[in-house]
Amino acid sequence: MMIKEKKWQILVALALGTIMVPINTSIVNVALPFIAVGFNSNVLNVEWVITSYLISLLGLVLFFGSLGDKIGHEKVYLSGLLFFIFTSLLCSLSPSLLYLNIFRALQGIGGAMMISVSLGMVKNAFPSYEWGKSLGIYAMVIATGLAIGPAIGGILIGLFGWQSIFLANLPIGITSFCICLFVLERKEGVAVKWDVLGIILQFITLFSTILFLNQLNNPTISGSSKILLGSMIAVFLGLFIWREKTAESPLLDLSLFSNHKFSAFNLALFFNYMSLYMIIFALPFYIQKVLHYGPFLTGLVLTVSPLLMMIIAPFSGFSSDRIGSRPLAFFGSLISALAFFLMTKLTIFSSIYIVTFLMIVLGVGTAIFQAPNNRAIMASIPNDTSGQASSILVTMRNLGMIFAVSIGSLLISTTIDYNILNSPILYNLESYDFTQGLHLIALLGSGLSLIMAILSLWGSKHLKEVKPLVKDII
Repeated sequence: MMIKEKKWQILVALALGTIMVPINTSIVNVALPFIAVGFNSNVLNVEWVITSYLISLLGLVLFFGSLGDKIGHEKVYLSGLLFFIFTSLLCSLSPSLLYLNIFRALQGIGGAMMISVSLGMVKNAFPSYEWGKSLGIYAMVIATGLAIGPAIGGILIGLFGWQSIFLANLPIGITSFCICLFVLERKEGVAVKWDVLGIILQFITLFSTILFLNQLNNPTISGSSKILLGSMIAVFLGLFIWREKTAESPLLDLSLFSNHKFSAFNLALFFNYMSLYMIIFALPFYIQKVLHYGPFLTGLVLTVSPLLMMIIAPFSGFSSDRIGSRPLAFFGSLISALAFFLMTKLTIFSSIYIVTFLMIVLGVGTAIFQAPNNRAIMASIPNDTSGQASSILVTMRNLGMIFAVSIGSLLISTTIDYNILNSPILYNLESYDFTQGLHLIALLGSGLSLIMAILSLWGSKHLKEVKPLVKDII
């Protein structure tokens, strides 16, 4: 097939465009103080620059994944790429914070269109015996985007102002689009029956979940209000499941989850991102407020894990093509569990070198786990549902990161008052109290990693491969 002959060109084109999505997830964090000053606003208001993007991205990724399976992944991706470029320009020209929030929400729609189908496109471009290698490189791209976003943002803002972080998307996006026009084959789609009610219910459920998690630790919100919001999430989730079971053309094919391997490895991916980003959330406070180091060194320590993931993920994916997904996912989970457990031994006197070493161990475990895990997910479903599978994987990844911040902050709040945590530096008993909260996060991360290991074994026991060329060693 022609598409197999262009597999590497397709991977390069998709990587170049897709990397903008994770970059724009992390790059804005650096710009928030400058945006607040530029629009004479406060931190609470400018946080919506991030939240509006994530809500659109997460709320619509399932829809565009399903749409791609019907009308063609290439059409959805190219349309999303063009829209992402256009909305990036709008973000840079925003005359007020309100407009910036609106344009960021629109930018998230473009990101959802790209990220929902790109993984499935990579899978379809490569023969089955190279899925591990190609998906490993794709995982490296996502890790690279998340890792370099803050660094690129800091450089661009320092030289050209916060608007430049959005303008930087233009040359990257245009280059990717031009390459895609030459290498991607636009296929004829089928008539689409819109599951409008399913789309609305799914969006409300995810939006309510994000809102609930953001407000979980807000002391100004009453307990009854939180219970009411949690109940509303349960109701809308139930309605969404009912709708998808009865709809003639459902937004989400729930039968995918009857595949034990698909379900087990998706749940393992959720736990992986949740445990990883809980510690990434807590470590800056520990390094700066407890160990009394500056932000520059903090940034270097936090970059260790993503950098190792960039290096190891392709080799891990390549190895999974040779020996199967199960042993690597299992082994990576155990390494991560060990790293988290050792973090429970950190004290208020620990060396920064010890912290860095533990992040190295965690980065190695995560890198060994993720690429084989992604391969196992995508190898367990037929090609005509790869868009939905890709979008579910993206949803699990982003939900894991969102849950991480809420659960992490909740655990820390059980050991130290957040008013005390606002102090620039912690001493003595306050440092000890925060470190106890860090231990709780690390202990939970270790437990989740052990569950990941069990899921890796359990999922493969129920393995039903779609392609005979893909074979897991069991």
